[in-house]
Amino acid sequence: MKNLWLGLILIAAASSVLLFSDWAQRSSGGHLKRIALVQHASQPALDEGAQGVLDGLAAHGFIDGKTVSIQRFNSENDVATANAIARQVVNGDFDLILTVSTMSLQTVASANRAGRVKHVFGIVADPFSAGVGISRENPLNHPKHMTGIGSFIPVDRAFHLARELYPGLKTVGMAWNSAESNSIAFTTAARAASKDLGITLLEANAENTSTVLEAASSLISRGAEALFISGDVTVLVAADSVVGAAKRSRIPVFSIIPPNVQKGTIFDIGANFHDVGEQVGELAAKVLNGTDPASVPVINLVPERLAINQLAFANLRDPWKLPKEVLDRAQTIIDEKGQRDVTAKAVPVVPAPGRKFKIGIVYFAPEEGADLVMKGLFDGLAEQGIQEGKNLEVKRAHAQGEIANIPALLQNYDNQGLDLIVTLTTPCLTAACSVVRHTPVLFTYVYDPIAAGAGTSRTSHMEHVTGVGSFPPVADTIAVIQKLVPAVKSVGTLYNSSEANSRKVVSVARDLFKQRGIKLEEVTVTGTSEVLQAAQVVTHRNIQALWVTGDNTALQGFDAIVKSARDAKLPLIINDPEFTARGALAAVGLGWYEAGHTAGKLGSRILKGESPRNLPFEEVALKKMILNNDVAKQLGITFPADMLKEAAQ
Repeated sequence: MKNLWLGLILIAAASSVLLFSDWAQRSSGGHLKRIALVQHASQPALDEGAQGVLDGLAAHGFIDGKTVSIQRFNSENDVATANAIARQVVNGDFDLILTVSTMSLQTVASANRAGRVKHVFGIVADPFSAGVGISRENPLNHPKHMTGIGSFIPVDRAFHLARELYPGLKTVGMAWNSAESNSIAFTTAARAASKDLGITLLEANAENTSTVLEAASSLISRGAEALFISGDVTVLVAADSVVGAAKRSRIPVFSIIPPNVQKGTIFDIGANFHDVGEQVGELAAKVLNGTDPASVPVINLVPERLAINQLAFANLRDPWKLPKEVLDRAQTIIDEKGQRDVTAKAVPVVPAPGRKFKIGIVYFAPEEGADLVMKGLFDGLAEQGIQEGKNLEVKRAHAQGEIANIPALLQNYDNQGLDLIVTLTTPCLTAACSVVRHTPVLFTYVYDPIAAGAGTSRTSHMEHVTGVGSFPPVADTIAVIQKLVPAVKSVGTLYNSSEANSRKVVSVARDLFKQRGIKLEEVTVTGTSEVLQAAQVVTHRNIQALWVTGDNTALQGFDAIVKSARDAKLPLIINDPEFTARGALAAVGLGWYEAGHTAGKLGSRILKGESPRNLPFEEVALKKMILNNDVAKQLGITFPADMLKEAAQ
């Protein structure tokens, strides 16, 4: 029997190879760009994600058979076949490989270590723990030929909801395959959520789909009052077996993977995988249009979707109840009338004639980066039919570079009946989270909204706040410093420790500098009046270079920093490209126009009626390098050819 199964696996692998070879031969004479879409199994969440990828590509002009040639591969949950497919698509004549699922990411990444083909992935629980070289601390630190979107669903939300539906819940059973890295991540999260709630989590290993029923039955015999299905692909493929075993024992099943409610779970609280797929397709379109994958951070995107099966509550042995407030939160409901979507997808429309929106913008101080992000913001709004001078009234206020002035500005706007408050910079967002109570808040020009206090994840955040974060390329900045100052052993920096954005970036940089054998000398300030003295102090600490990240206080005193660096004959490297011409040697930063533009589109959705609580934080971090030849000549530094090429691009 074992030999028979092995033979079948080899036949399946060979068939995939033949199909691939035949398609490649038939397409060899064409001029269309070629895409391989690799999926690990036929499972509703992965199917939805794959369809979303295709829809996202099509929305940006990449239509199969017309403007591109797309070949789909599915290993049907067989690892040997998955590895065979990965080798074939990497060695084939493809312009781009798209993968759906963690296993597909891993197999293709392994076969593509040399970076032969550009690779975009999606529908992956935790790409940072997948062992493919993606850094959790720095989302831009990943293989240069690869980028994508992770979707780590908040497991704790599912356990809290289960407890809400049955306050007496004490024991939950979970089958999982320990060979799946995504399942390990979900199981770890489930253990933590159970512990926090005082729930006993029973576990059973399922090595393959044929053992899932046995694992589920063992959990029930051990006293499980409910069964939980995570993002484990092995268990998801056999979800019918889990639901069937639970139904026979009159206990419910809940999951974090919609649309399992169609199979009989009482609820699924997770991601809208079609929407995630669309975002992956949009990202793939950008790569096909020339965007360098190395410049795109790997983000976590979970557009939340709650699906409820009212029929599954019938005949349960324990008193599970469905409160109206929970039902009102659902996007999908199954009842005796069948399945229906409660909330329709928002469709961009031009505002009704005569409708005038009012927004207030609060920012730290006038400077080049703020000007650029505001230009992007207004362009993004205008593209959605909302334009200043026509149907948009804009109030602007800045804090004159002093954090203490920000709360009063925000409170003033919050009491004016505005439709939206837009905050630029982290100090403004942090203050808005504390003082704004009546008005939706949209943020941009922010490094890390989580560190700023806006939420605990991109989907779990304050109900009236959403926006666009843009974390700087810290690792790339350090690499540039090492190229420009080859013998560097010590780098100085200064920042305002009251700014959450600066604390976060410096904490990331501190570890990265240490890993490379470089000491980071830090001096902190509390206001702009201290910048000159701080710059003079740090430049006298036997450093070989000075680095300044996007600290708002430091940028307001930027000319003083430049003077101190010039007097000490030290190269100044920064993360804000717009300031380079004022005396920095180089900048490795972000294109702030793009962040503002994305925020404009997000803001239009709020103005047209969507709630910020349903809009996940977005991440836009388009890497940008600027070099200053005049400063280089003054310091006797020659820019390497690869840096000149990147800056020219």
